[in-house]
Amino acid sequence: MSLGCLLSLVTFGLGVTVPLTWLLIYLSLALIAVLIGPAAGLSTTILIGSVVLYDLVKYFDVKFDHFGLSRSFGVNFSVVPVADLVIFVALAFIGLGIWVRFAGGRFAAPKVLSQQRGKLVAGYTFNELLVVPTLILVPGDWITSHLSFWPVLAMGHTTVTPLFIPLILGLRLTIFKQQPRIAERQLARHILVLGLIAVVLGLVTLKLNDLAVPGLLVIYLAYLGCLIWTRWRDRTRSFWFSKVDHGVRVLGIKPGTPAAKMAISVGDIITECNRQAVNSEQGFYEALLINPTYCRLKIQTPEGDYKVTETAIFDGAPHEIGIVMFKN
Repeated sequence: MSLGCLLSLVTFGLGVTVPLTWLLIYLSLALIAVLIGPAAGLSTTILIGSVVLYDLVKYFDVKFDHFGLSRSFGVNFSVVPVADLVIFVALAFIGLGIWVRFAGGRFAAPKVLSQQRGKLVAGYTFNELLVVPTLILVPGDWITSHLSFWPVLAMGHTTVTPLFIPLILGLRLTIFKQQPRIAERQLARHILVLGLIAVVLGLVTLKLNDLAVPGLLVIYLAYLGCLIWTRWRDRTRSFWFSKVDHGVRVLGIKPGTPAAKMAISVGDIITECNRQAVNSEQGFYEALLINPTYCRLKIQTPEGDYKVTETAIFDGAPHEIGIVMFKN
């Protein structure tokens, strides 16, 4: 909700106006993506693609008013400069970067996979879709013609109607060999940089309109490059979140649990619990029962260093400590 308020304030403050034709294209593509499933991985493609399709519709002068909407309902299909759409896309990139920065890796739920030799490893998939109600301005007063209470604004010689649209932001990314939160925050920074570049592009296209679509395509390719670079950087590392024999690997920490207060990170190996050596999930919980209200862990980090951390736990509920690990 706060992200929607932020984007709405900026779009309204800048007076970003989007054409109804683009809005219909975007909502149609978004609806199809949501219905067939992969909307999280296609949200940026849908956003950029809708602008490209709008530019083609405008170039070939395709008419959307086949049902007499302009005549019957006063719907306004007037053309809007593509620069406004570029700025809107830029704000969407910035919103995506902010969201991934704060939501990425907050609770990385592991997906356990088996390698060719039967070795178990964990991967962390960020596959999230966020619908952000965002305020935009659409040319015309066609809603007010039928709903008298709806506000109408005047911008120069143009009348615009404020509307909220469901802007979809999404990302699909699987991390195998890095701290999920660190990798996703790095990607978020790159997305934010692309958003700032897109803002500059939008300002430039106010004067050089022909640069809008080519510039957006370059930014889209750069976005795909960021995703590919993140995956490549992850795949080229030698470390895996794999099952070990000399302890139990930490695969996740649940928020709001005792483990969240301890100095534990994803990838750490718990070698001792309450001064008892542990080599399995069952052995870990048996060691927890030695002291049902307190937990003391000896941990080996992925770099090979050792540390000790301790905390109070829920009395009589050792399974609620909040550590996710490989099952026996």
